[in-house]
Amino acid sequence: MELLEGRTLNKEIGAKPLATDRLLALSIEIVDALDAAHAKGIVHRDIKPANIFVTERGHAKVLDFGLAKLTAAETGSEHTVTSGGRGGPEWLTSPGSVMGTAAYMSPEQVRGENLDARSDLFSLGSVIYEMATGKLAFPGNTVGVVSHAILELSPASVESLNPTAPPELQRIIDKTLEKDRSLRYQ
Repeated sequence: MELLEGRTLNKEIGAKPLATDRLLALSIEIVDALDAAHAKGIVHRDIKPANIFVTERGHAKVLDFGLAKLTAAETGSEHTVTSGGRGGPEWLTSPGSVMGTAAYMSPEQVRGENLDARSDLFSLGSVIYEMATGKLAFPGNTVGVVSHAILELSPASVESLNPTAPPELQRIIDKTLEKDRSLRYQ
């Protein structure tokens, strides 16, 4: 395994907005990592700051593919890819199963639908929102409250929580947090 020195993105954020240049550099590297996984037919299903590592040199690494799924396009069928590279039990990937961390789930994850790369992009939007504001996009004290927010509510505007954020960042975040996956980045 690769030796990584640094800290997780949630520690980097620490409940405060990141500088815009830092946010953009990390976001680009995370998008590149997801693009590489998606090109191989892998959907991560648990993108969150705790699963993104920032090295001492300032580079982002996407970690913990323990809930990842190979899509049918790559393998002819869907199955879980675990850290050890073996398929998991059938119930882990059956439609109706909810996988991931509640605050970063896409609407389709909350509904237990089949997932594709666009689900990871929604989760990434939640991560970028948190990098821009220091706050969760969909906060709540229970999974039910968080799920309702993901399905029905929009997060507070980035500008209201971080007036220094560029307006274009709000547009990008809004598109990644689009409830209808056909309207998200593809």
